[in-house]
Amino acid sequence: MTRIPVDPELPRVYGLDHSAYRCRDAEETRAFYEDICGFPCTLALHIDRHPTTGEDVNYLHIFFEISREKEGMPENIAFFEVTDRADDDPDELFKTRWGMDLHFAMRVADYPALDVWKEKLEAKGVSVEGPIDHGIFRSIYFHDPNGYRLEFCAKDAAAIRATAAESALSRENLRNWNEWKASRTRAAAE
Repeated sequence: MTRIPVDPELPRVYGLDHSAYRCRDAEETRAFYEDICGFPCTLALHIDRHPTTGEDVNYLHIFFEISREKEGMPENIAFFEVTDRADDDPDELFKTRWGMDLHFAMRVADYPALDVWKEKLEAKGVSVEGPIDHGIFRSIYFHDPNGYRLEFCAKDAAAIRATAAESALSRENLRNWNEWKASRTRAAAE
């Protein structure tokens, strides 16, 4: 799938390459994504220098292939386990990562696929929420061993139409949101 930015001068975007998160334990993470979800671990890179700052670090960067377009590049979810950052409080880092602000959504073919995923995950001891009908799609939610919220979502013809209708309202919704925030700011200043 090719995605083209609104500005034709910008380079094309070809979908997700990877989304990376920190994990507490690389093997626990590998076991979940590979053994339970069935996503193959395609890379495990030991890194000893931060790629942009050059500072000494020690981490393992692992990638799981979740999708591949025919003859295309894979789409991945990736994690890194850092072992030598004593100033970080891992419990605090991960307590704040539950909820909707940090999650990873993966599209599946249809609603029956959601049901299959739910059944398979629950059979392996994973707690699953849903399916939840959002109007523009349906989802199931679950968490990995790091507390990250994951989602499988699907659409039917009615949901595709609803998405198109919502998309047509996106600028208006954004404008309304910004006006609401501005009015809150003005009210707080008074």
